[in-house]
Amino acid sequence: MKRIMKVTLVFLLTLILVGCKSYNISNISYNSFKEKVDKKESLILMFGNSDTLEQTLNNVLNKYELEAYKVKVSNLSDDEINELKGIVDYEEPSICFIVKGVNPSVLTNVTDEYATETKIENVLRDLEFIK
Repeated sequence: MKRIMKVTLVFLLTLILVGCKSYNISNISYNSFKEKVDKKESLILMFGNSDTLEQTLNNVLNKYELEAYKVKVSNLSDDEINELKGIVDYEEPSICFIVKGVNPSVLTNVTDEYATETKIENVLRDLEFIK
């Protein structure tokens, strides 16, 4: 009986801890991305696979209650990739920013896989995503 209680308690605590973590990076299709750009929206985009960079970005997003989108370039057609490259100059892995429908500069992109939260926050502040 005690063992069942312990296992149940551990399970509930794990569920609570995992359930409390918010994940603010969602996948975006090319069509949705293009719609947002055409509407002159501001976006935070992640390209490529880097658990380290993704976790660092997610920590910042949670801190400031922001949302980002992950673009899976491997799912895009050649035409979509070429059109995407005309909108945002990206590397993989990287975090890129669209401000009012425009990628302000390749210099604002965070391309260091081991970028710190402070570095990401500074770019967000410079681009007025946060104060």
